[in-house]
Amino acid sequence: MNLARQILGKDLYEITRADLNDYFSTPREESSVLEFKSGQVKINSIFKEICAFLNTEGGLIIVGSPKERKLQRTGRVQRRICQGRLIPSIFRDKNWILGLVAANIVPYPHGIRIQEIRDEEGNYFIFEVPQSNNPPHQFLNDGRYYIRLEKEAKPAPHGLVEALFYKRVRAQLKADLRILPLDGQSQAYNHVEIDIHNISSFPTDQISYLVRVINVEEIQQNGDPRLQSFTGEDGHFELHGLSKEALVDEKKLPIHFDLINRNEPFIVSVIAWNKEAGMFKHHGLFDPVNEQYIDRFQSGEIHEKTVEDLYANLQDIRKNL
Repeated sequence: MNLARQILGKDLYEITRADLNDYFSTPREESSVLEFKSGQVKINSIFKEICAFLNTEGGLIIVGSPKERKLQRTGRVQRRICQGRLIPSIFRDKNWILGLVAANIVPYPHGIRIQEIRDEEGNYFIFEVPQSNNPPHQFLNDGRYYIRLEKEAKPAPHGLVEALFYKRVRAQLKADLRILPLDGQSQAYNHVEIDIHNISSFPTDQISYLVRVINVEEIQQNGDPRLQSFTGEDGHFELHGLSKEALVDEKKLPIHFDLINRNEPFIVSVIAWNKEAGMFKHHGLFDPVNEQYIDRFQSGEIHEKTVEDLYANLQDIRKNL
């Protein structure tokens, strides 16, 4: 999840007050994944929005935005926008906020990230809230469960709360992807770590996976007996596999290998699935020279990207090398 980059053009912890000024220099509207709060907002209002994003598809909350104003009604739709002067918050700091989140939202919401921007006039906060793997989340102050409905946090109907509780007992696969320089080797070598795990408390097995590596010279598996051999040629390699071991709690299915790159960007992609959990994807276009991702996508993000999208990006880059 990288909503901050998708919406504000930067990673969360890179955003400054100047970026917020630039963003609100033009009219901005809220969306299903974006909420604005002026600095005059009370903290309980933030908790409702966090619960709603956790219980729906995640979202970004900007605290310290300009005051919202209504535009002239178009048909039956009343447009509301934020533009102009920022209104800073009187909230103490992000640690204070996180402590109150833990005291007011159950179950405890993991994965919330907060950028705190300090200024002489006051503080600004940007919350990046993921879609929860353990819904539904309840706001203890009023006992309600909230969801994001269009552009607002609304109390969830009973049937939806039941469905969210049911989601807890379904297996949920995730695939972490790390691409690292290989210790003691030249820049042309990378170590790749893919760890498939089950982020729910409900065990699952019979997990199929497909790993694709594109635009590298060679794959070196280092004799891991759990892996079948990669197949492929001309820089394109694939690994198909099936694990019958049950995944639960901290147990992971590791797929670790080394590769020799071409001193050019390359793609590593993993797809993991079974009947209970459905499918999870994680793709990365990686620059080994600068040791950073050029582009990446994993399931649950708003703008879905395929390996083909990353490959088209790779082709454009190679033309300019």
